[in-house]
Amino acid sequence: MKKIALLITATLMVINSACANKKSEDVALNQTNNSEVTTQANNQAQQSNEPINVIKSIDPKIKGADILPAITKDYEGKVVLIDFWATWCGPCRAAMKQLDTIKPELLKKGVKFVYITGETSPLKDWEPMIAKIHGDHYRLSSAQWSELCTQLGIPGIPAYMLLNKDGSVAYSNLSTGGYPGNEILQNNIEVALTK
Repeated sequence: MKKIALLITATLMVINSACANKKSEDVALNQTNNSEVTTQANNQAQQSNEPINVIKSIDPKIKGADILPAITKDYEGKVVLIDFWATWCGPCRAAMKQLDTIKPELLKKGVKFVYITGETSPLKDWEPMIAKIHGDHYRLSSAQWSELCTQLGIPGIPAYMLLNKDGSVAYSNLSTGGYPGNEILQNNIEVALTK
């Protein structure tokens, strides 16, 4: 009886070890596949001597209706996709992975990517996350984030706003939120690039 119990225990240990190794291999493979697009964008940034990400800020005294203009003034003459997100938002991160599949081509065309979040994204989580996200990053104070979301009518995130080169809104889903999909964003960006 002891031999049978010992044999069963040994068999279970071998199976568990094999499953753990397979899971580790699958995780490593997924991480490799997911990072390929990000690596392409990073390589492009390195070739053009641009930093992959830039942390930007606005004066903490800026409030209400002045917040968005304070952010967008740096992008005159550029097509800009603004992503309202948070580190704790799973749908936000999933949308970023989808966007990464079309982002390298859009970067080549001069599109600027701007990511805006608030203090609900803890600094200890935000800094390592944005290290892999090509674009300009703003982390607003809680008051600024709240005022901006209220003013723009953002009920939830992720939410997106696309600006034409003249600063006018080319596309927005701020009132509905959610990721609209690569096709919708790419089509709207291509139109904005022709204006």
